Parts: sequence; C-alpha cells; structure tokens
Amino acid sequence: MASPYACRWICDRAFEKIDQDHNSKLDRFELQLAVYEVYNLLNKRFPGWSDPPSRDVVLEGLKKFDKDGDMNLNKEEFFNFMCEFLVEGSNFFKRVSGDVAKNSAIVPAVTPFVKRALGMGEVPDKVLGPMIGSVTNMAVVAMPKGL
Repeated sequence: MASPYACRWICDRAFEKIDQDHNSKLDRFELQLAVYEVYNLLNKRFPGWSDPPSRDVVLEGLKKFDKDGDMNLNKEEFFNFMCEFLVEGSNFFKRVSGDVAKNSAIVPAVTPFVKRALGMGEVPDKVLGPMIGSVTNMAVVAMPKGL
C-alpha cells in the first residue's frame, strides 16, 4: 500500500468513532457503519471517488478477516480488511489517481475553452467545472465496454 500510515489513521478514526460500546470489536452492524465512515473520510479528501461496498461484500470480508471466529473484527482485523479491500478489491489507487488527475488538472484546463466555445463567459468556473466533470463521468459510464 502506498501510504499505510494514512490508511491506518483513517481506519483507526472510523473504528474509534463507531465502537460506541468500547469493547474494541466491531460486530457486523458496526462494521458496515465503520466502512461507511472510512468512505466518508476518504470522500472528504478525494471527493466523489467511490461508493462504499454492498452489505454482502462487507459480510464476506467479516468472514475472511475474523481470525478468532467470533463474527467481530478487532482494530487490527478491521485495518487489514479495509487495506485489502481498498487496494485490491476496488482498484482504489487507479480510481483515485484518475479522479485526482481529472478533477485537479484536466477539467480546470478544459473549462475556459468550453466557456469560450459555448459562449458561457458569464458562468463562473466553479459552476462550469463540476458540470463538465459530471458530463464526463456520465459519458464514461454510458460508453460501451471495449471502446
């Protein structure tokens, strides 16, 4: 993992926030909430990069990473689950690096040209940029596979 310290920090924050009964374990309900919290923390730093996994995926992870078989994850088990899921299960770095490049370089560079071409000089870049990003995302989703 490129930044294990960042992943550890995010996982620890989520674990501590969700483990309200302070038993140092996440049951299956708390685990789903902790996964949502990790995604919330990631989306604050990398806006819009991904949706959290489904309930079924989380339960599969619980079974795989629950080393002592008690259907709970301790902090270390949760960290290992999240790191594997984020890195291997979801192409995390590929998605994040692509979104960061698009949102921080490509869209801002293209926005002035689009404004001129469409005669939208009065529209602020802060409004038009996200619109261009959304249209780009919709085009990527609508594009047939294999093109």
